[in-house]
Amino acid sequence: MMRAILKRRSLVKWAAVAVVAGVLPVEAAKKDLPNILIITTDQQFADVMGCAGSKWVKTPAMDSIAKDGVRFPNAYVNYPVCMPERYTMYTGRLPCQRYLADKNDKPVISLGNQARAAGYETAYFGKWHIQDETFGSKDSKFNGFDHYSGGKDKTMTANALEFLAGERKKPFLAVVSYYNPHDICEWGRKKAGRTEGIKMKNGEVDTDPALEDCPPLPHNHAINGDESEAVVIRRGLDSKGVANAQKMAMAFDGEDWRQYRWAYNRLVELVDGHIGALLEGLKENGHARDTVVIFTSDHGDGYGAHRWHQKSVLYEESCRVPFIVRYPGKGRRGETDDRLISVGIDLMATVSDIAGVPMPKGPYFGKSVLPFVLDKDSKAPSHEYVVTEAEVRVSKRDTIEGRSLRTPKFKYHVWNRGENREQLFDMEGDPGEMKNLAGSPEYAGVLEEHRRLFGEWLEKTDDTYRGE
Repeated sequence: MMRAILKRRSLVKWAAVAVVAGVLPVEAAKKDLPNILIITTDQQFADVMGCAGSKWVKTPAMDSIAKDGVRFPNAYVNYPVCMPERYTMYTGRLPCQRYLADKNDKPVISLGNQARAAGYETAYFGKWHIQDETFGSKDSKFNGFDHYSGGKDKTMTANALEFLAGERKKPFLAVVSYYNPHDICEWGRKKAGRTEGIKMKNGEVDTDPALEDCPPLPHNHAINGDESEAVVIRRGLDSKGVANAQKMAMAFDGEDWRQYRWAYNRLVELVDGHIGALLEGLKENGHARDTVVIFTSDHGDGYGAHRWHQKSVLYEESCRVPFIVRYPGKGRRGETDDRLISVGIDLMATVSDIAGVPMPKGPYFGKSVLPFVLDKDSKAPSHEYVVTEAEVRVSKRDTIEGRSLRTPKFKYHVWNRGENREQLFDMEGDPGEMKNLAGSPEYAGVLEEHRRLFGEWLEKTDDTYRGE
């Protein structure tokens, strides 16, 4: 394994290439610009939708976006945890770059300000959870949103519908950021016996559904025999010595896990109902035909695979999320596109492309998906591979860093220390990531190629990963 000891760029260097978000030049609004509606759920694995083939969940709203748009089933987050991924989604920069921004100067340009630069009115409804040192929810100058309101899923839907019903002279970019199915975290705590102060804020679901109503265990429910040590540590105690969600879930038996999957499906259905109301509001207010809809999530959920509860690690269920784009009158309809998508960094590039405003000066590594929404044969650049970051906190001052690198056929996991720190999976023959090929002589060449690509990524992005 090549040595990858790379230094962070200094704040001075970053400030030199960044334009403070509040002073972007504003162009005149273009009459032909579409509205843009970004809908996000929280903690949704890509396969938990009817349009993705699930027979155990009903998602008519999500399915309708896919029916009239393009679904990208190979869309990976840049970090499978809320705050770092949301940083990336709304800045277009890599999660590892989030510590490089000076919170006083704020040399980070937001997705909202990109839309403002194109003449959009901007609004954000719902869960924020973006690092405050980047920009706060009420810091309109830097976050780029003219209107902001929080609230639970029901409240944000009502507020967004009120916004859609208003009259305006500009096209709009609106973000509606839902909480569910994130409430599965609370369900898991209840199931593990922690009931005091635990409440599912966006709708309660049964903790003991009838087993005949529950989906079967996933084919990759078992824990790999050669699982990376970092993942083993993550299953245990957190840095304060408190049992984390994974530790509590380790007490679940097969029936509990089936009930977990049932509950997760119900939470996805709850948020789908809100999305349906939102889409109906677009129709009622005459915006269905002139609004690009982008649907995605900030990270996935273990969903019982590898006996994993919640997020944080590099397995598919934590990292692969829905990504669907509907462009009325111009985009492809009812199609899937297998290109690799890097959700966080690609979102800002895509919105900028739709809005007709150039990306800020670098370093940015996202690629717009708009050309592929419009034309399946587009020769526009796409990702040869996508990278996801992760870390496991061992103590207050000690973390184990990890990365996954997904190519069209394989997926490579690497942690910077510990037993079984490298994993290689054949995603065509083993999509459940059950057989590690990193030690197989037959795949030595494939492993070396993925190491090479990873080294290339570290060098070109100045990633802060430090490994052997």
